[in-house]
Amino acid sequence: MNKKQTRKQVKGTRRGPREISGLGHIPPFTPTLRTTHKFRFVNGASNGTYTITRAQLLNLVLYTPTATSSVRLFEAVRLVGLEMWSSPTALGSQAFQLSLEWLGENGPSTIVSDTSIGVSPAHIRSSPPSRSSCEWWSMSGQQESDDLFVLVIPVNTTIDVTLALRFVENEAPTGGDATTGATVGRIYGDYLDGATSGMLVPVGYLALP
Repeated sequence: MNKKQTRKQVKGTRRGPREISGLGHIPPFTPTLRTTHKFRFVNGASNGTYTITRAQLLNLVLYTPTATSSVRLFEAVRLVGLEMWSSPTALGSQAFQLSLEWLGENGPSTIVSDTSIGVSPAHIRSSPPSRSSCEWWSMSGQQESDDLFVLVIPVNTTIDVTLALRFVENEAPTGGDATTGATVGRIYGDYLDGATSGMLVPVGYLALP
């Protein structure tokens, strides 16, 4: 073994103990489950106007502890954006129109609209106006009856709602929409317009009965 090899080995040996002894405080972490998710709904009923509240967004995914009750999985939600498509229009038929109105308590409402052209569907993609109450967090037990936006849509409209989510952690679960004949212990998707209206059907979830 030559002197260069000996020096390299000694140098490597000295690095090891310094790395081990240099471990600092265990870093903090956030235990709250959080994510951003896109929910999809279809208006399978008829042309209509639908006003969506904070409570309805909080109720989008529910757990059923009994056959007639539900609790929320989300403690807080925040609107990131909304996108809609009408169904294609048949040639020679009347054009379809989509309308989205962002509501708010601290400023004027904002309306976004589009009309189908030929066989091309009407399409809207929009986010809550900056600094409006529509983009604030919706939290269980706080101003849940606030209206966030209004949809004026034809039948067969597809609606994508993107939300930032915070799941329930150590809070007591908040009750969701009432149900009848639910399977105990199952996860259900709620209607965007709430189970009482039940027109904007969730896609990819078993709808709350």
